[in-house]
Amino acid sequence: MHGRRSLADRLNLLFATFKPPDGANRARSDGEYFNSEIAERINKGPLAAQLRQEMDAPVTISGAYIGELRSGKATDPRLSHLKALAMAFGVPTSYLIADGDGPEVHDIEGDLQRLRAMRELNVRKVVLRDVLGRTGLSPASQQALDSVLRQLLELEGIGIDPDPPK
Repeated sequence: MHGRRSLADRLNLLFATFKPPDGANRARSDGEYFNSEIAERINKGPLAAQLRQEMDAPVTISGAYIGELRSGKATDPRLSHLKALAMAFGVPTSYLIADGDGPEVHDIEGDLQRLRAMRELNVRKVVLRDVLGRTGLSPASQQALDSVLRQLLELEGIGIDPDPPK
């Protein structure tokens, strides 16, 4: 999670982190939502009603436009689109509109990384690491603990993605 992320990078991280419920019939091998599924979530149903109320007007977006945002082809979206996308993924709008990689962006991306780790590693291992970290371990000790945990998982043949997609 180092380096400045573009809007496209941030959107792609959200898509990589939040997956449809297990058991959903997925045509995508990576299990991500289709752009059209997120567009439908924004355009219809409870989220659409909430957006209409908050924005004082309906907000609509197409799957194709979401694809352009994710690829970096579209770089100047309306605030209403960013708010809708943020709400669809349950993150603050500020995550998508922030210019830099300030503390709030790092906090959100840390939460996203923990969500991915919970899914990939098993919730109990992540909770153990977080609980030990909150007991006062220094950042260096937390990194050492993380390294040991990764080595143990590797020895057991449990692979993890050490860096979320950019």
